Amino acid sequence: MTGNLLKKSSGFILLCSISLLMLVMTGCQEAKLKTVIGVANKQCPIDMGAVGTITSIIYDGNNVVYTMNMNEEITNIKILKDNPESMKSSITMMFQNPTANVKEMLKLMAKCNSGLRMIFVGNKSGEQAVCELTAEELKEVINTNADPAQSGQTKLEAQLKMANLQFPMQASKEVIVEKIEVIGESVVYICSVDEELCPISQIEENAAEVKEGIVSTLASQTDPATQIFIKTCIDNNKSIAYRYIGKESGQQYDVIIPLSDLKKMLIEK
Repeated sequence: MTGNLLKKSSGFILLCSISLLMLVMTGCQEAKLKTVIGVANKQCPIDMGAVGTITSIIYDGNNVVYTMNMNEEITNIKILKDNPESMKSSITMMFQNPTANVKEMLKLMAKCNSGLRMIFVGNKSGEQAVCELTAEELKEVINTNADPAQSGQTKLEAQLKMANLQFPMQASKEVIVEKIEVIGESVVYICSVDEELCPISQIEENAAEVKEGIVSTLASQTDPATQIFIKTCIDNNKSIAYRYIGKESGQQYDVIIPLSDLKKMLIEK
């Protein structure tokens, strides 16, 4: 149950992290932009973990265009398509106070008057959802210097906002992930449980094993986007928790992955 739940729930968060795969670049010449985007495109397909793959990165003269093949068992393309402003808002917030490398990339794009276009393609249906940021919008983001602490919180909120577009979602036969939110000192997945299939008492009795399974699954997901999500939680001093709530009894039990465990999952660079 645990592995399946993690595969479903963590994948959503990965959508907001694609910008951080961009290469470090200097200069503002359009020829330079075309060259480095060409180099990046040769690295495709780029594995984004359970969520899918980046299939191409091109510069079309107006925009840097990312095309992503999305796992529709995790990502509901129609929901993204029906919520363009939420998708755009979430991605915009992710650019606030970017790392030095990403900021240089954004500056290069802005100086070349390039926008950003992200195309999400369902791996089964072929349905597409598109998010665009114009050159002017990118410039505005670059010129916005938010407080670092506030920026970290904003990035976390952006990730959760995007994730919640997908919920509720059936994670396994017995568990439905209803939503994800910040509660106290944790980023919490709210999960309703069919108690005929899995009593809450069973989760409580096997809490150590459940936690071990979650930690093992998270630690094995070393793709950049999952790493970014974990780091965002750490930067905001938030643990990750799964709150299992019985549909019939309302009884609940929390399985918490503390900061100490999350920090061990980060790959040193």
